[in-house]
Amino acid sequence: MDEKFDCIVVGAGPAGSMAARILAENGVEVLLLEKHPEIGVPVSCAEAISCTGLSQFVTPNPEWISSFIHHVLLVSPSGKKFLLHHPDAGFVLNRKLFEKKMAEEASFKGARLKVNSCAVGLLDGKPDGFHGVAVLEDGKKKEYGAEVIIGADGVESWVARWAGMDSTLPLGQIESCAQYLVGEVEVEPDRLEFYLGQSVAPGGYAWVFPKSDNTANVGLAVTPDRTSKKAKEYLDRFVKERFPHFKVIETHMGGVPCFDRKISLVHQNVLLAGDAGRLVDSLSGAGISNALRSGKIAGEVASQYMKKGNRSSSYLRRYGEQFLEEKGRELRFYSYCRAIYLKMTDQDLDDAVSFLRDYFGNRTVTSIQPISLVKTILQSNRHLLRLLRHLVW
Repeated sequence: MDEKFDCIVVGAGPAGSMAARILAENGVEVLLLEKHPEIGVPVSCAEAISCTGLSQFVTPNPEWISSFIHHVLLVSPSGKKFLLHHPDAGFVLNRKLFEKKMAEEASFKGARLKVNSCAVGLLDGKPDGFHGVAVLEDGKKKEYGAEVIIGADGVESWVARWAGMDSTLPLGQIESCAQYLVGEVEVEPDRLEFYLGQSVAPGGYAWVFPKSDNTANVGLAVTPDRTSKKAKEYLDRFVKERFPHFKVIETHMGGVPCFDRKISLVHQNVLLAGDAGRLVDSLSGAGISNALRSGKIAGEVASQYMKKGNRSSSYLRRYGEQFLEEKGRELRFYSYCRAIYLKMTDQDLDDAVSFLRDYFGNRTVTSIQPISLVKTILQSNRHLLRLLRHLVW
C-alpha cells in the first residue's frame, strides 16, 4: 500500500469535487483522483444550469460564467415559437474553468488532488467492502487505501462495475449527444434556444446555448432506438440550417443517462454520485445541479461515517436515502414525462408550444413550478390527456 486515506473520490467533476470539498471541510483525509491531465477537459455537457440549481450549492462567480440567461426560446416542429421572459433563468457556464475552480476549492480545503491518475480497479480485502483503489500514474501502478470510496466517474463509471453495482441502462434510457462550440455566429447572448421535432432530433431536442454574442454551444440529443442515424448526422444538418456561416471551434460527443430508481447508489463502502449514479433529469438531460447535490450529500454522510466510533457500512445507505428523499419524486416525475414525450407526435409538440405561448403571453416570469406546469400542458390537449395514464405515482 503506497498511502492511506479516509476516503477516495474518483472523478474531479462537479460531483467529485463537491464531495471532496465537504469531506476536507469536515477534517476527513480525502484523495481526489482525476484521470485526465487537465481538469474540466474535455467538456462533457452543454454547460447550462438554472440559477437555483447552482446558487443553492455554489456562489455564482462571473469569472466562470459565460452568459447570464434571461430568455428561453422554444421552437416547435412546424416553426411555431414561444419566448419566455425570465430575469433569473440561469447561466451558461465556462465548464472548463468552473470544474477547475471546484477542484481547487477542494484542494484549498485540504483534499489531496491528483490529475493524470487513472483508477484501474478497487482493492478487495475488507469484510464489508473494498479497502482502496488501484491507480495508474505515469505508467506505474499504485495502491491507495481508503475506508470509503465515492465513484463520481461519469456515465461510463468503472467504479460501479468494479464494485459489482449494476448501473447498466437499456438503449432507450441513454441519450446520444453531439455538440459543436461554434464561432462567427449571431446569437442573443442572454437567450437559450430549444428546437423540437422528429426530423430535428428523434426522441430528444436541439439546443443553442450562447457563450458570447458570437459563439455558442450548438448540439442535440437523440434516443438511439428511435433512429438509425448518428446524432452527429442530425447535428450537421441542424447547425447548417440555423447558422449558414459558422466555424467549428470544438467538437464533443457522448452519452447522457436517464434516471433509474432501481439503481442502487450505495454498495458496501462504495457510493455513486452524479452521472455515475444516473442522477440526471431524464426529460431535459440536465445533470450539473444533481451532481452537486449528490456530491454534497455523499460528502456529508461519508464524513459522519468516519467520525462514528462504531462504523457500519449500513450507515452509508443514508446517502442514497437522503438524496432520494430530496430529489426522488422529482426525478421519477421527469422519467414519466420523458415516457410521454417519446409518445408525442410533432402535432402534439406544436400544440404544446402554442399552449405555452397563450398561457404565458408576454408576461415576465420569476419562477416556474415544473411539475404543475407539465401537468397543465398535458391537460390542455385531449390526446395528451390520454397519455397521463403513463404517470404512475
